[in-house]
Amino acid sequence: MQSLRIILSLILLLLLTFPWACAQDPPPRLDVFLEGGGSFLNGGSGQLFVACPALCTPTGCVPCPSGTVTSSFSKTARLFAGARFRFTRHDALEASYSWSPNHLSIQVAGLGEVTGYNRVDFVSCNYVRYLWTKTPVQPFVTSGLGVNRFSGPSNASAVVSGFLNADNGWQFAWNFGGGADLVVERHFALRLELRDYLSGQPTRTSAITGLEGTNHNIVPSAGIVYRFK
Repeated sequence: MQSLRIILSLILLLLLTFPWACAQDPPPRLDVFLEGGGSFLNGGSGQLFVACPALCTPTGCVPCPSGTVTSSFSKTARLFAGARFRFTRHDALEASYSWSPNHLSIQVAGLGEVTGYNRVDFVSCNYVRYLWTKTPVQPFVTSGLGVNRFSGPSNASAVVSGFLNADNGWQFAWNFGGGADLVVERHFALRLELRDYLSGQPTRTSAITGLEGTNHNIVPSAGIVYRFK
């Protein structure tokens, strides 16, 4: 919420600062952008399963729960890039890619902490709706679908001990948020926004840890926009 208040305050400040006449022309149909910001992910919890000796048969042992498992991510920066195509004055489609070096730690009851992923990739296609476009400050809301991937070194302790794979593969994700373009002149703008990227908690495909819950990745960001004719 503090990040949202900061972004709204900057929008209000620039709304009062920029001359109102510079955005009366129809906006360019295509723009490309590069942004940087923060990346804040929430962890999950699950159950550790091990072989139950009492339930062993000649063909194997049935797994049974032996303790709780929780995960947490480090807070870090994020790089965000993409392009938008406006098919009306107020409506646009956006394709984007973002990357952040968040580190994942897993706390296993009775065993201590192991570490795994240190990279998050996200590819998305979004619909963007501009609320108004005749002023230098042009607020928008957005939502879209995509895929993300958690990955890390093969020698990480969580990978070596069998809690995670080095790469969890691409999985379905979506995002929503809002922000504003602050038009400096016809071909250049500043962009401020806040998004929430949602996906499943990263876990090993064999579900040894069984981490459950929705993964929220809160991303406040700011950057530059080049607007083509």
